[in-house]
Amino acid sequence: MKQIAKNSVVSMRYIMKNSNGEILENIMNNDPVNYLHGSSAIQSLLQLQLEGLKAGDKKLVYLKAASGLTNEDFIFDVIIDEVREAMEEEILLGYPVKINITKCESDCNCYN
Repeated sequence: MKQIAKNSVVSMRYIMKNSNGEILENIMNNDPVNYLHGSSAIQSLLQLQLEGLKAGDKKLVYLKAASGLTNEDFIFDVIIDEVREAMEEEILLGYPVKINITKCESDCNCYN
C-alpha cells in the first residue's frame, strides 16, 4: 500500500479546531480534498506530520503558534482516503488534476 511521500497525491478529510476546541472547518462528510505532497498546497509543517501515512490511517495533526506560522494553535483530525503516485503532469503543475476517465484508454495519461 502506497505511503505518503514526496510527489504523492493525497486525498483526505479533516476536522479543524482552534486551541479552544471550537470546530472551524469540518469536511468529514464531504468529498475529500486532494493535494500534491511536497508542493506548497498545504503548510509544510502539516505535510511533515502526514508523511508515511497510507489510505485508512487517522491522525491528529498540530499547527502550533510556537512554529511562528500562526497566532494560535490548531488541531486537525485527519483521515487519509487515498494515496497514489502523482502523474508527471501533476508534478510539473504542482497540484493534482482530475483524470478524465470517460475519454481515457488504459494506456492513456489523460488529465483536465
